[in-house]
Amino acid sequence: MQSDILWNEVEVLFGKVEYASLGTVDADGFPRISPIGSVTFTGEGKGYYFEKFPKTMRENIERDSRMTLMVAQPGAGFWIKSLWKGRFTSQPALRLFCRTGVRRKATQTEIDNFLGKVSMYRFFKGHDLLWKDMNVVREFEVLRIEGLEAGRMNP
Repeated sequence: MQSDILWNEVEVLFGKVEYASLGTVDADGFPRISPIGSVTFTGEGKGYYFEKFPKTMRENIERDSRMTLMVAQPGAGFWIKSLWKGRFTSQPALRLFCRTGVRRKATQTEIDNFLGKVSMYRFFKGHDLLWKDMNVVREFEVLRIEGLEAGRMNP
């Protein structure tokens, strides 16, 4: 994996956000971005996400196994503080360039961990509509990590 960014920074930033943006390329060569709230890391440079609804994303990955995950620091506090000081104290956003792997049945532990993450919404009608039958995951490997290019503001 190529990067000057420590894996711990990746885990910390991904741990702060509700979802990541997942980018693929469609059959015509256009980028397609999808929100994914189930990204889970299983070790340095490895992870999976639940793959239920995004049919077009799945088709794109079947054709080209490359994808990009991107997250940005949530909340205004980080951004206002950084703008005030004229410097980011940590990465404001990260891009993970990945290669997808197999699509497989999720283990019960993986399902339970994800349902625990969204359990605060369990009394909402949309909870079961979105997440009741999450049972297939797609594995991925991180090949390269890039931070946001922000000139002198970079950490």
